[in-house]
Amino acid sequence: MIKINLHDYREELKRLAIQKQVLISASIVMVFVFMILGSWLIDKSRISRVDMEVKDLQQQVSVLQGEVNLVRGMQAKQKRVETILTGIENLRANQMPATQILFDVNLSVPDEIWLTKITQMSKADLARERVPTIFIDNVAAKEAKNKRKKSSAKNPKKENKEFLQIEGHALEDDAVARFVERLEEIPYFKMVFLYKTEQTLIGKTKVRKFSIFCYRPSNHNKTAA
Repeated sequence: MIKINLHDYREELKRLAIQKQVLISASIVMVFVFMILGSWLIDKSRISRVDMEVKDLQQQVSVLQGEVNLVRGMQAKQKRVETILTGIENLRANQMPATQILFDVNLSVPDEIWLTKITQMSKADLARERVPTIFIDNVAAKEAKNKRKKSSAKNPKKENKEFLQIEGHALEDDAVARFVERLEEIPYFKMVFLYKTEQTLIGKTKVRKFSIFCYRPSNHNKTAA
C-alpha cells in the first residue's frame, strides 16, 4: 500500500506561490528602478544640451558685447552733440553769438574769480526776477527806437533775450570791480552793471558771491558766432 503525505505537498505549493509573488514583486520594482534611471539619464542629457546652448549663447554675447558698447557710446555722444547743437541754435535764434560771447567773457575773468553760471535772459525775465532795469532803460529805449525805424510793421513782435546774467565767486571785492571794468570794454555790451554781491562761505573760506548783468542789443549782429 502506497502512502502520500498531502500536507508536505500543500506546503510546497505555498512555498512556490510565495516565491512566484516575490519574483513578480522584485521584477516590478526593477522595472520601476530602470524607468526612473532611464528618465534621470534623459533629463541629464537634456540639461547637458541646454548647458551647451547657454555657453554658446554666452560666447556669442561676449563677441557682440564690444559692438554693443560701441553703439551705446555712439548714442550717448550723439545725445550730447544734439544737446549742444540745440543750445547753440537757441542762442543763435535769439541773436546771441554764444561762442564769441563766452570766449570774451572768459578772457575778461580775473584770476581771483571763478564763474558758476551764465544765463541768457529777456527784459521780461528780469522783471519776473525783480531785477532793477533803471540802469539800462535809457540805453534800451534808444536801441528799441532804432530797431523800430529799421523793422517793418508786418514783422511779428518777438521777445529777444538781450541780457546776460553772469554769476560767480570772488576771493576779494577788488576782483569783482576789475571784472566789471573788463566787461565794459567788450564793444557789443552797451551796459554792464553789478546787480548784487554778498559774502558767503565755501568750506571755511570767505568769498564774495556776485551777480552781474550785461545788456547786448539784439540788432548788434556784427560779432561772429
